[in-house]
Amino acid sequence: MFHRGNAAGFRVLRGFTLVELLVVIAIIGVLVALLLPAVQAAREAARRSQCTNNLKQIGLALHNYHDVHNALVSRTGGTQGPDPWHDSNNGQLSGFIGLLPFMEQGPLWDEISGGVEFPPGPGGRATPFGPAAWRTDYRPFRQQVPTLLCPSDGPGADRNPANTQGRSNYAFSSGDSINNNAYDRPTRGPFGYHYYARFATVIDGLSNTIAMGERVIDTANRMVRSGTAINVGPVHQDPTLCLATAVGNRYRDGVTTRSESGLTWADGRPAWNGISTVLPPNSPSCMADDRSWQWGLWSASSHHPGGVNVVMLDGSVHFISETINTGRLDLPEVGRTSGLPSPYGVWGALGSMGGGEAVQLP
Repeated sequence: MFHRGNAAGFRVLRGFTLVELLVVIAIIGVLVALLLPAVQAAREAARRSQCTNNLKQIGLALHNYHDVHNALVSRTGGTQGPDPWHDSNNGQLSGFIGLLPFMEQGPLWDEISGGVEFPPGPGGRATPFGPAAWRTDYRPFRQQVPTLLCPSDGPGADRNPANTQGRSNYAFSSGDSINNNAYDRPTRGPFGYHYYARFATVIDGLSNTIAMGERVIDTANRMVRSGTAINVGPVHQDPTLCLATAVGNRYRDGVTTRSESGLTWADGRPAWNGISTVLPPNSPSCMADDRSWQWGLWSASSHHPGGVNVVMLDGSVHFISETINTGRLDLPEVGRTSGLPSPYGVWGALGSMGGGEAVQLP
């Protein structure tokens, strides 16, 4: 407050002192600090809700496909073609190809199933269902299916559509099968190599069996949630070998990793589009050797705090915590034809179709 005098007397003018301004700024700063986490949490809740909705749409597509074909898609399928081998899909396409018409992607299905101009330029056409899934010069495989991306995983949209394949944050479950899960039919889970499961064969019940789960897209940053350790050894005999490859959120120094997870939605091999219900969510993924087309242990992962979303075979979506019971991870797998309960606790039991385990979702 200050005064200014004139012939008529005094007039009072009001203003803020420096101290008052500093106090107001400090209060605003405190409010921002208090509200920012709430805003971030609200944004993540919205992103997680979108991820949940995507999985619901995929679950509905699985059911509609089953209604039409009386079977589910295979995780890895397709056709064989003429040499050279990379000019045909070699039976390595993902189950997403078959689901396209049931995910409002009919035009993309028509392109792939009918064969489009390939290689780029006049005169050539791809055989129906395309060339090898890893070919970046085949336009349909570069198309991004929006339903396959979770907005919580930023790298999903960070790609060059001119030369990078479409990506996916969702992967098919092989259950608690590890050894040869890339080519076994069936696995302990509902999806495998050229295996078309029917709902009638799911002894444990559709509401107790995981169909698909989330998996973070790899960005070659050696993070546990996205990377894959190679040359780990017999992880099917002792899954703790895979756990030992990481410390905290990163792979240990000296552990060699490879980038594959989610980098192409069209490739049906589990290194790209598979999960295993063995190690808890957000654990390492590992291959026994360095051949990415072979078997391994592929952990579900996400950027949601504390766990991952999964869709069950009945179409319901649930959030699975990182702390879910995983039983005895030091024990070997029981084998896909054993019919025995999973040694890997509730998580393993939810992955198996016919282990006879009396478990429910936590």
